[in-house]
Amino acid sequence: MKVSHEIITLIRSRYPLVGVATYEENRLERILAEVAAELGVSLWTWDNHSGLVHHETGNPMYNTARADQVLYHLKRTDEDGLYLLKDLHHQLKDPTIERGLRTAAANFKTRNRSIFLVAPSFDLPEGLEKEIMVLPLALPDPEELKDAVYNAASSIGRTVKIKMTREEMSQLLNALRGLTLEEAERAVVQVVLDDRTLSPEDIRKVLNLKQETLMKSGLLEYVPTDESLDDVAGMAKLKTWLGRRRSAFGPRAKDFGLETPKGMLLLGVQGCGKSLCAKAVAREWALPLIRLDPGTLYDKYVGESERRLRQAITTTEAMAPAVLWIDEIEKGLAGATTSSVDGGLSRRLFATFISWLQEKTSPVFVVATANDISALPPELIRKGRFDEIFFIDLPGREARQAIFTIHLERRGWQSGEFDLDALVDASEGFSGAEIEQSIVGALYSAFSTDGRLSTEHVLEELSATRPLSVTMAEQIDALRAWASERTVPAD
Repeated sequence: MKVSHEIITLIRSRYPLVGVATYEENRLERILAEVAAELGVSLWTWDNHSGLVHHETGNPMYNTARADQVLYHLKRTDEDGLYLLKDLHHQLKDPTIERGLRTAAANFKTRNRSIFLVAPSFDLPEGLEKEIMVLPLALPDPEELKDAVYNAASSIGRTVKIKMTREEMSQLLNALRGLTLEEAERAVVQVVLDDRTLSPEDIRKVLNLKQETLMKSGLLEYVPTDESLDDVAGMAKLKTWLGRRRSAFGPRAKDFGLETPKGMLLLGVQGCGKSLCAKAVAREWALPLIRLDPGTLYDKYVGESERRLRQAITTTEAMAPAVLWIDEIEKGLAGATTSSVDGGLSRRLFATFISWLQEKTSPVFVVATANDISALPPELIRKGRFDEIFFIDLPGREARQAIFTIHLERRGWQSGEFDLDALVDASEGFSGAEIEQSIVGALYSAFSTDGRLSTEHVLEELSATRPLSVTMAEQIDALRAWASERTVPAD
């Protein structure tokens, strides 16, 4: 349902108090102006600097600068209308303001009028929890973003040429998804300022700007994806499984009766390619990769952590179809499996997350990685949360040979010039990351002696390394034993 229609429904249902959770005050004001025009009533806005102001005329209402003054006015007014209060959320726990708001609301329950509060989030006192309907304002849809593109282009002041096909414009709108309306407009202005032209080359620039915007929030990170599944050695079963779901995000799959894939949990030994798989999936499916670090969600203020998680989910869904990567998920959810000393915060965050994971209908494919299964809450790994749980073991002989080939040739060396059989034999029990580091170390040794990289350099590095399969043998054996009956082997 369009936001304006939802708001009209609330007004006609006699909701006197509506809290709108959003950072976009200006966008909400524009939406309410459209609603007021459709209902044939006036829109008034209030902040603690200007007082109560008529939206169309700009005329202020006398003696309404303070919160108690505007609430007294609303208690006594007979005029139908919509009233947007922008700064009141800061004072809701003041008993005088709480009582004033409840009294004013009583004057609105039987009339074609509503009071709207706007804030990034609401921490309501107990007396207002049943009085205020909190409505999250979804991020802009493609139609709103399209308007933002043309508004931004026209705002520059001189003619801007738009050299895009319909398909390329659709790609641009997808690149803008997940941004607020103002962020989208700023991004478009920034990319067209130099040449006064909006062209297909600007799509990549917009994606880079979106990456910077997401990083500022501290919650999500837009991750560039250069790796493909060809860069992932072995894991034949996992690759086959992914290949069958590659086209499951389009309308043809929906018409066929397919549900959008939920995601997968990758469990395995450290350094064996779990994170590489997440990047490769996004690249292979041509979807944006968004990384969520669970540690960034925690905040010392009551209710703020839950709000941050909801914000991260909302932003991710607005960017869908997309891949959401949660690396080492057990570290972020560790408090959900123990007698937590954080007042139950970890459990509340975990409950919100798995409820979304279970019920989500948006095309967001979640790739979660984990090294320690004992730290994961059992509710996370039951069927229905993820489509499948894969176990990624230490690479076998063929996979190790592929890993040596990939990393040697990536650094400009022909793998055929090396004794790969000797390297594969010497790297028994090594992870992919340990093999890569042996090549890096060998390059340093060869470079310091002004010689060419040789098999002997790499063998020397391998012999000097104690792999995790040796230093953490007991933990790896326990992980394998658990996974043997509960997961699908990736290879």
